[in-house]
Amino acid sequence: MSRAKREGWTREIQNAKALVKRENPAIAVTPIEAVTATLAERGQRHLKRMAGVSERGVDHIETLDGPEILNSVDEIEKLDKVARRTFGLKDDNPYSHFTLNVLNINSLDDRFRTETR
Repeated sequence: MSRAKREGWTREIQNAKALVKRENPAIAVTPIEAVTATLAERGQRHLKRMAGVSERGVDHIETLDGPEILNSVDEIEKLDKVARRTFGLKDDNPYSHFTLNVLNINSLDDRFRTETR
């Protein structure tokens, strides 16, 4: 530093130090950013694992026979919900809240015949 003062290097040293500070700012990560990054990474790992589980489940269901599939409809529906949520598919099933009221045709036919007589 003494020689730098004697030879007038002080200004150049200060300029160089200022330049280094501008080029290499300290990269500080806040705790909230660290937690957010960790949770995002865990979420991605979970999605990959659930995708694998869903695919293995569907592979198993494809090996079942007709009656076995009918007997495990509830499990298939749960697997479908998990897979749709995992793969980001819409769950817009138009029949999800569908109610079928069965009309007894025989009673209408009897009423019709009694009214026409």
